[in-house]
Amino acid sequence: MAQIKKILGSSIAELLNQSSVIESLQKVHLFKNFTHKKYEILSEKIGIEKFKNGEIVITQGEEGDKFYILKTGKIDIHVNKNYIRTLNENEYFGERALFFQEPRSATAIANGDIELFYLSKENFSLIIEGTLKEYLMNRLYLQDNTIELKDLNYIKSLGTGNYGQVSLVQSKKTKYFYAVKSLGKKQIDCEQLHTNIELERAILLQIDHPFIVKLVKTLKDSQHIYFLMEHIRGKELFDTIREIGILNKYQTQFYGASMMLAVEYLHEKKFIYRDIKPENILTLENVNKIIHYNRDTLS
Repeated sequence: MAQIKKILGSSIAELLNQSSVIESLQKVHLFKNFTHKKYEILSEKIGIEKFKNGEIVITQGEEGDKFYILKTGKIDIHVNKNYIRTLNENEYFGERALFFQEPRSATAIANGDIELFYLSKENFSLIIEGTLKEYLMNRLYLQDNTIELKDLNYIKSLGTGNYGQVSLVQSKKTKYFYAVKSLGKKQIDCEQLHTNIELERAILLQIDHPFIVKLVKTLKDSQHIYFLMEHIRGKELFDTIREIGILNKYQTQFYGASMMLAVEYLHEKKFIYRDIKPENILTLENVNKIIHYNRDTLS
């Protein structure tokens, strides 16, 4: 056994444990494009914590020193004692306090018995760098639950659908752009859309994936309900195909693989999306930046 350890550099038990950790980390979409070498480095830096049902993982207002990834179970997020959303397996939290050196912005409570991966502040800085850091910073704007209607400036209309209008707005404070879908309360009442909208909201709040438009929060006033969403600066895939013409092999692989990753994520969460068509797929203007991000994480 000592000879085997000398040859392999680790015991068989250690190698099996590392292999198990890497297998779990490969399910986290944040690390999807890591090389095996980078997974090995990550597995050596990462720790594991367990919490019982109802135990508090982090508390709003406290100093943050860890970045968490949910390995098994569910976690409920609360802000000012108000329930915000539920995180599921392979989702992550805690990065805001590490990036901005500020107190925790929310409280995380175990919903059932859970197991977490964590990175210390020091190791977080070593692993999360370059375009991966830029991606995470961008996602923080999409997790800002403090935004209210009064904090937004209307920019222009982006389009009108069967159930409302979509507008481009900008945060007065951060200058970050969002899309807002507004739905008239009278139409909701008239067409009995309450269940549909509640279901849409509940599902979107559980979704956090690079290739799926993210819901930040819902808002309302006396006449409308608003979905504050991630703004995708680009156009429908339908228009992109009309502009390009018949897609070549590599374009087909790129768009097809992007959609498959999104569908795979939804299926892992037991959601089925039954309306996939070019009109419902958005393509970014900065596709080169996405490709650069994917290549970057391969190093």
